[in-house]
Amino acid sequence: MTTTVVKGAGLNAAARFGTQILAIACTSVVARLVPPRAYGLMGMAAVVIGFVGLFRDIGTTSAIIQRRDIDDGLLTSVFWLNLSMGLAVAAACWLAAPWVALFYREPALTGILQVLSFLFLIMPLAGVNSALLVRNLQFGRIAAIELAAGVAGLAAAVTAALLGAGVWSLVFNLLAICSVATMVTLWARPWWPKLHFSWAEIRSISGFGLNLSAYNIVNYFARNADNLLIGKYLGAAPLGFYALAYNIMLFPVQAVSQTLGRVLFPAFAAMQSDHARFRQAYLRASAATAFFTCPLMTGAAVLAPELIALFLGSRWGPVARVLRVLAPVGMMQSLTTMTTHIYLATGSTRAMFRWNTLFSVVLVAGFVVGLQRGIMGVAAIYAVLSFLLMIPSLAIPFRLIGLRLTALWQSVQLIVVSTAAMAAVVAALRWVLVYRLQAPAAATFGICVVMGAAFYFWFMYYRRSAVFLDVLTLAGPRWSVLKRLADLLQAADVVSASNNRP
Repeated sequence: MTTTVVKGAGLNAAARFGTQILAIACTSVVARLVPPRAYGLMGMAAVVIGFVGLFRDIGTTSAIIQRRDIDDGLLTSVFWLNLSMGLAVAAACWLAAPWVALFYREPALTGILQVLSFLFLIMPLAGVNSALLVRNLQFGRIAAIELAAGVAGLAAAVTAALLGAGVWSLVFNLLAICSVATMVTLWARPWWPKLHFSWAEIRSISGFGLNLSAYNIVNYFARNADNLLIGKYLGAAPLGFYALAYNIMLFPVQAVSQTLGRVLFPAFAAMQSDHARFRQAYLRASAATAFFTCPLMTGAAVLAPELIALFLGSRWGPVARVLRVLAPVGMMQSLTTMTTHIYLATGSTRAMFRWNTLFSVVLVAGFVVGLQRGIMGVAAIYAVLSFLLMIPSLAIPFRLIGLRLTALWQSVQLIVVSTAAMAAVVAALRWVLVYRLQAPAAATFGICVVMGAAFYFWFMYYRRSAVFLDVLTLAGPRWSVLKRLADLLQAADVVSASNNRP
């Protein structure tokens, strides 16, 4: 299982890295060609598209992955149900578009939402095929699909932006990604439904699926209430700044936590009855996640002005201030996001739904309070509440597998210390470069990144961090240099121990 998960994680990480690079390139180019208002309009549209999209798949594809035994009757029934719901959701989105535009007082939203409603006609066509790829851990094919879709989205967005399409370049980006991903998935994992539908098959997964769907709806409101409130009361331009900072914060979380999580869900489901094995695997995965996300988010916070100036340009300056506040949220989410796979693998979607409902009520109330101080107030409330609610967010799912909070702290303690030390070094170096030497943003960013990464890895090596050795060891034969380094470090520990023996 370890070999399978590591191989899948490597392939998934390669795909995620490639798609993130494509997304960053797309944002860097398009953000210079379209105004902040365009990103604000897409932020408004994304709230609606994301919400109605929750109803196109009521947890059925996740149930295909989690369920021990499946047959063609279940797969065919799920396909026809999802296709029917996709048609209904597309029609609802099309009809609701004028009312959404009236709510936001943005007439341009009508056409944007009506065009984006075609996404819900495309996505159900390969939903079952995609679930089968994940269930069978065929992450090489998934990687190829995502990279092909990312290239298509980049080409569509940049071409449209160069032609002066404005906000429509962002719309074409989503349509191209979805269309290409669907076509390549159908080719990579051929499966075709029969003319068959059984309510009995659907009812057999309804408990899991409906609770998961309810959780997704509540979670969506909580995660997008900030965008909804900012767009409604502060306008498109402030929402553009906030949404872009939020998306940058999500880059490391998506690149590491969600990449590893996609592989771990089917793996955890396979060991759902073996709690001891489950706990060990979870701690190992959490430490590996924190090993990357903690320094990445800390570096983004310290170097936010240089990061934004270098990749987006000077007119996006407010994004840096928001990013500095949201960066700690990214670190916390990298750990709390992993708990979702405990709920799903153990089939405890009802408990997940109940806790998330309470969490969402508190979070949305906080957003309303923070809105009085603009986007910085919303970001600050988000960071404070995420910190205060982190402990219960971890403790509740940990009970399902008998895992202690102290065990998680022990696995990430050295990472936190190393990250804090790295932050102090990078902040001091940045102060010298910016305020003493007046170095340009590109030089400051490059020097600080290189020196910060070197210090972080040296500190982890010096302290003989278990997760550092674990990450190197798990690299396997594909990265023989790292594997050799891990062997040398372990051999050095043995020699040191023998020399210190009385």
